Amino acid sequence: MNSFRFLILLAVCSFDVLASRAVPQPATTYSGICNASAGVDLGSGYFVVADDDINSLVIYRYGESGPAGSVNLGEYLAPEGGKQKEADIEGAARIGDRIYWIASHAAKDTGEPRPARQRLFATRVDTSGAMPKPLPIKARPYSGLLSALRSDGRFKLLADAATIGAELPHGLNIEGLAATEDGGLLIGFRNPLTDKGEALVIELKNPAETIERGANPVFGDLIRLNLGNRGVRSIERIGGEYFIVAGPFNKGAFDDPSSRFAIYKWRRSTGAPPVHWKDIDPHDFHAEGIFEIAATGQLYLLSDDGDDHPACKEGKDADKFTNDTSKTFRGMAMNR
Repeated sequence: MNSFRFLILLAVCSFDVLASRAVPQPATTYSGICNASAGVDLGSGYFVVADDDINSLVIYRYGESGPAGSVNLGEYLAPEGGKQKEADIEGAARIGDRIYWIASHAAKDTGEPRPARQRLFATRVDTSGAMPKPLPIKARPYSGLLSALRSDGRFKLLADAATIGAELPHGLNIEGLAATEDGGLLIGFRNPLTDKGEALVIELKNPAETIERGANPVFGDLIRLNLGNRGVRSIERIGGEYFIVAGPFNKGAFDDPSSRFAIYKWRRSTGAPPVHWKDIDPHDFHAEGIFEIAATGQLYLLSDDGDDHPACKEGKDADKFTNDTSKTFRGMAMNR
């Protein structure tokens, strides 16, 4: 009898362990945009999404298909006296009432720079209305990130990459942004990878001072992470642990294991390498955003579905959100 009870107890405990693992839930299809590239929880059941093809931020309620609102950033991102081209917003991180956003900083395939994509900026979360809304702050977007990296000899690898197209080998492409515990930002690179296939991350220690008060950026040393020959597609800190979405530096190949999107856990403070946590299912879920749903202990993943969506290939409007209901992307909650 005692052995039987032990086996029953063991089975129950095993089930509890399995149930506590990160298990993806059914994905929700959201309409209005395709290329979901970054997102942040706004509180009160809302989240905001950047689409790397438009200069707008779009607000949604979890589980509700249609958008709840939008914020046009075209005028805010534009250079003085000029018009803003596609900014290619790729990463987001929230610190207090500030949401920091970063563009890809990528060059053309010819190596020619794209100044419109050299943007690091902040919005503030306005909670005075019926729903929280990210509004641009008064300070202009910061456009000197690449220049600052080039001037620091520690980052020659990145300086050289900045003259190569985003998805070419050894090119430069920023896609990840996460808050540090002391108010800094970790910037994650989809490309370049090192000669050993490691992904690169760098800490900007003073983002508020850089963006809002014109201070020179202060960087930590370049961090090299083994993500299975993959780059950083998104990164989020929860407590003392970072969750990193890893994916191919280019469009990938069907039969290449490094083209599979996966999530790694990384405890930076311990100096230990990242640990592969799980592969992302379904296979066609191109995760380019990961963030915590406030007060739930859950992660939320966003899939950039633009490459697979006919409506997203028929033309772009880099100035504003048009709420084209034929365009869709997916979001998926995941237990930690």
